[in-house]
Amino acid sequence: MLENRRVRTVSRRAHPGSSIGGCSCDLLHQLAKSPDVAAVFRSARVQVDALESARESLHASLDNEPADWRLRLQQRGGKATKGRELDQLLAILRCADTHAYRLLEKIGVDGHGLRKLLIERVREDSYAPSSLAATQTVDSTAARRSLRMSTQAPSTDVPSEPRAPRRQANKARDPSLTLTPVEPIPDQGPSLSAIDPEFLAPIHGRGAELATLADALLRHGNRAPLLVGALGSGCTIVAQHLSKLIRKPFFRLEAPRYSDEASLEEDLRAVEDVGGIVIFDDLDRVPGDTPPAFLDPLAKAWATGSPRVLTLVTHEGRCRLESWMPGVLDTLDVIKLDTLSLADSHSAIKLAAPAILDHHGAALAVGSHLSELTRLADRHLGGLAMPGRALDLLDLSCARSRRNGSDLVAHESWVEIVCDRTGLPKNHIAGTGDQDMLELDQRLARQVVGHEHVLDTLVRLIRRNRAGFASGRPIASVLLLGPSGVGKTEIAKALASALFERDDALVRLDMSEYAEAHAVARVVGAPPGYVGHEHGGALTDPLIQQPHRVVLLDEIEKSHRDVHQLLLQVFDEGRLTDGRGRTVDFRHSVVIMTSNLGADRMQNSNCASADDAAILADARAAFPVELWNRIEAPLVLRPLKRTEMQAICHRLAQHSSERLFRDRGIRYSVDDATCAHLVKLAGDDPALGARPLRHLLSREVEGRIAEAVLRGHVRAGQQLAITVIRGELSMRLNR
Repeated sequence: MLENRRVRTVSRRAHPGSSIGGCSCDLLHQLAKSPDVAAVFRSARVQVDALESARESLHASLDNEPADWRLRLQQRGGKATKGRELDQLLAILRCADTHAYRLLEKIGVDGHGLRKLLIERVREDSYAPSSLAATQTVDSTAARRSLRMSTQAPSTDVPSEPRAPRRQANKARDPSLTLTPVEPIPDQGPSLSAIDPEFLAPIHGRGAELATLADALLRHGNRAPLLVGALGSGCTIVAQHLSKLIRKPFFRLEAPRYSDEASLEEDLRAVEDVGGIVIFDDLDRVPGDTPPAFLDPLAKAWATGSPRVLTLVTHEGRCRLESWMPGVLDTLDVIKLDTLSLADSHSAIKLAAPAILDHHGAALAVGSHLSELTRLADRHLGGLAMPGRALDLLDLSCARSRRNGSDLVAHESWVEIVCDRTGLPKNHIAGTGDQDMLELDQRLARQVVGHEHVLDTLVRLIRRNRAGFASGRPIASVLLLGPSGVGKTEIAKALASALFERDDALVRLDMSEYAEAHAVARVVGAPPGYVGHEHGGALTDPLIQQPHRVVLLDEIEKSHRDVHQLLLQVFDEGRLTDGRGRTVDFRHSVVIMTSNLGADRMQNSNCASADDAAILADARAAFPVELWNRIEAPLVLRPLKRTEMQAICHRLAQHSSERLFRDRGIRYSVDDATCAHLVKLAGDDPALGARPLRHLLSREVEGRIAEAVLRGHVRAGQQLAITVIRGELSMRLNR
């Protein structure tokens, strides 16, 4: 976490409240004796006398307070120094999980309203925080003219505190200490307001990125920085925190507000007049595919450095920018904001969550932990990057809870929203589906005939992951070897249905379509500026939208070696970077590859004596060594036995009958003798598998029934029986 350089370690000699032992309630009692806090309490009608009696009953119902409550108050601006009592009280109101906050709630204090009152009070000239630099009077005509930019809005990445109106300082200050300019003269229209670093929401884990951005803005050369990050990664709030490192006024300009050149030119000139720096945001939200009208003055500011401009875009926005101005990325300093790790995301969420809860007037229910919120969002949700993904889930949960009349946000509401967004079963998300995992082999066996050794291996790999041995790689990476028609694709379909219970849970790529080197761009998407970049990647785009899938790479041996190289990162680290620079998560997917390599060795051998070792040797020789070593389980599927073919015939006929019933209300059935007859007619060529049987059923059985239906011989509600009489198929109505 980036720490404010002006924050000092809490000294026990600095303030009596800093020496208070185990609970923040004691600090609240000390603060209530301060004249400034007492005045605020009187304005808010807080019954100070009720604090002592309410504390005893509160402690009887709460666990011990976390030992780091002082540090959390300090991180939210609560410096334990003399004269900063209002700051400490404001920090308490930003920490909804402290005992002091709960104590105020218990006596009926509206925390949200009190916090707004405090923010207004600390902005008064009578109580200006010592770390907030004085304002600077701007005599420039450009700074006083009417501007189109409204007061700085809170970031959409991490919620910030409500903004109160600023008041002009009454006395002259040293201009060298300026962080924010004064508002223009009243009654001259909306104004362009600088970012106030004192009231920014806290961030975590972005120290290195802030240092890199500060270097890029402060250097002598005019190579404008371009910050690229996924939605939800916190680009906006990170950029705003630069105002704490660079002693210049920062202004956030939103791209959709500018419809012509003149409006942006005017605002850029006003910022330049006060020596400010521009954060140009929301370029992705500009509608249309044609270059916007304001692009020329923006490009001029990039080239001249007057003023300095930090532009924020997503990976998609970077592609649009390249299409609008080919080659422009070569002139900019492109800086990537990577997604936070899970541990850093959790810390960032803990800092940002109180603002969301306070906005809704809600609190976490007993047993609802932000660590579980982080896990659910990271594991099951797509779309926004972390930590924005988890904060969005918290925001929705608060909204749903308040709509249902509750001010407590429970763990169940998180699970319900994840179910709604992903289509995953509730027991899968809530972690109560252990019994389903124990029965996974039985569920697969109901859809797949034979190949018990393959199903057993798959089930063990998936159970290992579900039990807690996830390693950051895909749930399983399996290579299925065998002749055509033995059920390799059917295994992938059955697994997708059993694991995720969604129709779109299977992503299938025919790898014979990617036999050329340039086909790599179709797998991950073409880079910006290349033909087809707007279509995305055939493999990566579905995983970005929904990471919980079974990925089937059919006939993997026919794809180009460059495609094989892409899979190394998938199997080793569980991620892949697409053509737009986005990181695609494969940790929650199962990757199944199929191949016919070595199938010719089975044509003249029965199932029991098939040379599996020789087949695996053929497959190993066809793949790069580094790829082969990353495949968890290369498995051989042997040719189907006659009894298995008959079982498949029964299932094919059953599925066919169900389709006919849904459309016409008619069913049909086949007996064992009929299935045996059809299997005999289809043949038992191990190179063809069960596909000839499907074609034969379609011609001989479905064709006869179709003619009878169209002639009106069979009507809705009736059932047919298909039998064999003297070696010929026969059809009769069941009475």
